[in-house]
Amino acid sequence: MEAHAADALFELLCGDDQATRAKPAPKILVRVDLDALLRGYPVDGETCEIAGYGPVAVSAVREMIDTDDPFLVAIAAKGEQVLGVAHLGRRANAKQQSALEWLYPTCAVEGCTRSTFLENDHREEWARTRLTLLEWSDRVCDHHHDLKTHHGWALVHGSGKRPMVAPDDARHPRHPRHPGHRKQATGPPTAA
Repeated sequence: MEAHAADALFELLCGDDQATRAKPAPKILVRVDLDALLRGYPVDGETCEIAGYGPVAVSAVREMIDTDDPFLVAIAAKGEQVLGVAHLGRRANAKQQSALEWLYPTCAVEGCTRSTFLENDHREEWARTRLTLLEWSDRVCDHHHDLKTHHGWALVHGSGKRPMVAPDDARHPRHPRHPGHRKQATGPPTAA
């Protein structure tokens, strides 16, 4: 409820008129292995590419970086790993958002190919943790986000594309038979 109240306050202060909203700037996502960027060229297994376009020369990325173009987002990685950044706000910060857009160009739910109307989702509820971590975030389409929020569905543990399951599925993170299930504490701990 607190998070929804914060969103309502934001919309009240900033307005909800479509005509006054600024259109989001187009963004170019470039993924480049940090070692390749520093060296100036990729070697076996390293990546330097523009999302949705494909491989590009490291020198082209360097030129884009040197222009200070606000539409360019460079995601430095080590292999497939994108390092996370902790953020105390409910929404992902700009760096986290760019990393999420790179990691999840389509809905994180296995079998869903939606690439529009994607919503950021906290695996660990923000109201409980008060943290937005890249490692705890997914991007899912509005339909799957509604299933999670209003009907108790959840993505199975892991990252990347994976199944979304109903609350009675044994793979559901809160299902009593799930290996990672945490029992809710009902009183003070007892001595063993």
